[in-house]
Amino acid sequence: MKQTLVGFSILFLAAVGIALFASAAFAGAPTGGSPLDALMVPTDWQTLAPNSSLWFYFDYWLDTSGPAPRARPSAPTRSKVDVIVDANHFEAIQFAIYTPALAQDWLRDPNTAPIGRGTTYRDTQTGFIVHDLYWTGAFNVAGRYFVRVTNTAPFALPFRLIVTGDTITLYPTPTVTPSPTIPFAVTRVPTGTIPGKIVFQQTTGGVIYSVNGDGSKLAVISSGLDPAWSPDGKMIAFARWDTVYPGLYVAHADGTSECLIFGAPRIRSPRWSPDGKFIAFTQQKNIESSQSVWKLGVVEIPSAKSTAVETASIKLTEPQCSRLCLTPSWKNDGKTLAYTDPGEGIMATNVISGSASFILAPSGTYYDAGPGIIRPILHLPPLQSSLWSPDGARIAYAEKSHDRWELHTINADGTNAIGITSPNPILYTFFRVVVNNVAPVWSPDSKQILFLSDRNGKWEFFVVTADGANPRQVLKNVTDLIPLRFDFENERMMDWTR
Repeated sequence: MKQTLVGFSILFLAAVGIALFASAAFAGAPTGGSPLDALMVPTDWQTLAPNSSLWFYFDYWLDTSGPAPRARPSAPTRSKVDVIVDANHFEAIQFAIYTPALAQDWLRDPNTAPIGRGTTYRDTQTGFIVHDLYWTGAFNVAGRYFVRVTNTAPFALPFRLIVTGDTITLYPTPTVTPSPTIPFAVTRVPTGTIPGKIVFQQTTGGVIYSVNGDGSKLAVISSGLDPAWSPDGKMIAFARWDTVYPGLYVAHADGTSECLIFGAPRIRSPRWSPDGKFIAFTQQKNIESSQSVWKLGVVEIPSAKSTAVETASIKLTEPQCSRLCLTPSWKNDGKTLAYTDPGEGIMATNVISGSASFILAPSGTYYDAGPGIIRPILHLPPLQSSLWSPDGARIAYAEKSHDRWELHTINADGTNAIGITSPNPILYTFFRVVVNNVAPVWSPDSKQILFLSDRNGKWEFFVVTADGANPRQVLKNVTDLIPLRFDFENERMMDWTR
C-alpha cells in the first residue's frame, strides 16, 4: 500500500510539473523561440529563417499496457520515439532533442548539450539516404520533450518535422496532409523544356532558386519575396520582410553580392524597367490600419560605383495610382506601369506625367469558359498578377471564374481579351473537377506564358503559347523535389529570362 501511495505521489508530481510547464508554454501565442513558447509539431513543410532556430514539443507517457519486466510486475515499459527531419538535403538544417530537465537547463545556459542529435538515415542495403536526419530513443520519465530545429545557413531553408511513437501526444496528433484529390484524372499534357533560365520562390518569403529551362543547374540564390530578373539576366531583384533589414534587394544571378538598395517595410513585386535603370514595386503604407493601402514606388538602381551613402539616399518616386496598386509591370516604353487593383481592374499609370487610365474595367461582357456562355460584367471578378508582355502588346493576368482561377490576356488598349486556360468541359460540368491556373509569366520573346497549375494535385510549372495552345508541363524534376506553395495573394512566384 505504501509503495502504491509513493508511486501515485510521484506520478502526481510529474503531472503537476507537466501542467506548469505546459501553462508556461501556452502563455500567449507561441513563437518557437524557446522551450517556454515551443510550437506544436507541424503537419507540413515549414520555412526556417536564416541563422535561427525553432523549438517544437511533444508529450511523452510511459506505456503501462504492454508486458512488464519480471522483477517489477507493475513497472511500465518505455515506448520508442522516432524523430525525422527532411530538408531537401540541405546540411545547414540540424535538430537536437531535449528532455524536460535539459530544457530547463537550456533556459539558464543556452550552451546546454541535448540528449541527442539527428543524423543521416541511410538504407542499410542500398546506402541511399532515406531521411536527411533521424533520431530514435526512449525515455525513463514522462513529460514534455523538445525538438530544436536549427538553420545555420545565411538564407531561409525548408524542412519537414515528423515525430511518431505509441505513447506521445502532439496536440493534435499529426496526420499526413495529402495533395488535393482529383476524383477523375485530368487529361495529361506532354512534358518538355523551355529555353532560358527561371528564378522562382518556393513560398512567399521562402527560398529563392534559379534553374535552367531544361531543369538543370538548380541552385539556391537567397530568400525573400517575388524574385525578378534584370533585362540582361545578370541580376535578380527581390523583397524581404525580415524585422532587421526589410526592403528591396538586388543580387547577381548566382546570389552573390546581395545588396539592400532601398530599405522599407512591406515591399512586394519588384520589377525592372526595360533599360535596367529603375525598379518599380508596391508597398503597404498603413500596416497598422484595418484597411489596406498599397502604393507604387519607383527607385533608380545605383551604379556599381555608388557608395553606401549614395545608396542610402536613393530617391523614391511614387506614381499616381488607386488604393490597392498590386503587381506593377513595365510597358516596353519604360514610362508606363500596369498594375492590378482588385476593386477596380487592371490600370495603367504614366511614371513621368502621373496620368492614370483603365485597361480592364467592369463594363461590357466576358466569356465564361466553364459553362461556355457570355455573361454581363456588372462588377469584375477577382483579378491577380497582371503582367505586361516584353513587346508591350498584351497583358496577362489571372481571373477567378466562380470556383477556380484561369489565365487570360488582353491587348494593351483593353481590347480583345481571350482565355489562355480553361477547364475540361466534361470533367468540370459533370464531375466538378476544379483546377487552378495562376501566376502567369511571359517568355522573353512574348510568345509563351509560364504559369503554375494544381491540375496534378500539387503546384507545378506549365507553359502554353501566347494564344493558349500547346500546353506542356515543364521543370517536373524541380517540383518533384521542391514542394511549391501558392497562397493566392498576388505572389510573383517566378520570372523568365534568356
